Amino acid sequence: MAITLTTGSTLSVAKTYAASLNFTAATNASPCALTVSGSTIVAGDYVEVNSGWGLLDKRLVRAGAGTSATSLVLEGIDTTDTTKYPAGAGIGSVRKVSTWTQITQVRSISASGGQQQYADVTSIVDVVTRQIPTVRGAVEMTVDVFDDPSLAWYADVMKADDARSPYGMILAFPNGSKTVANAYWSLMRVPTMAQNEALMTQISLSYAAEPVRYAN
Repeated sequence: MAITLTTGSTLSVAKTYAASLNFTAATNASPCALTVSGSTIVAGDYVEVNSGWGLLDKRLVRAGAGTSATSLVLEGIDTTDTTKYPAGAGIGSVRKVSTWTQITQVRSISASGGQQQYADVTSIVDVVTRQIPTVRGAVEMTVDVFDDPSLAWYADVMKADDARSPYGMILAFPNGSKTVANAYWSLMRVPTMAQNEALMTQISLSYAAEPVRYAN
């Protein structure tokens, strides 16, 4: 059993992106590899993937070992199931996150949603209700922070909010593991106030695609 304390965890938002880079093929493999040309992406970089495969589209992924100027390996991404990832249908583009901004003065982070939903398939002969899994609910995160609009991250989160398009996030834990995802960001512009307490504001995130968890 391993227990990870929250102390020392950090949250960062994508600040800038490199130009989009097209890929002409995507393998049905684990990990998936994209065929690119003249790429400067190296192992350890994070990229947003825009793909014809719906289950890969808009995901934030780390470039893995074996990444080169002509091949981008998507660490932790398994596309071997051709029912979910039809062969030849996954082409698209990627863009690298060039810089990140850490969000400071975080008081708490909470998550909600993601629950499995079911379709009722009970027939007239059944005496017990039957259900089969369908989709999962949208995942949301709420970040409570001590309000200070002069901090560096404030303008970057406002930019992500105004864009109304997904921006990357990294939630890094003290044991070295990370959760990375693409999310829609929203910043409460008016702080909350209570007697004898610090000004607080809130950042809300809604995942645009499945997150990826890395052990290190």
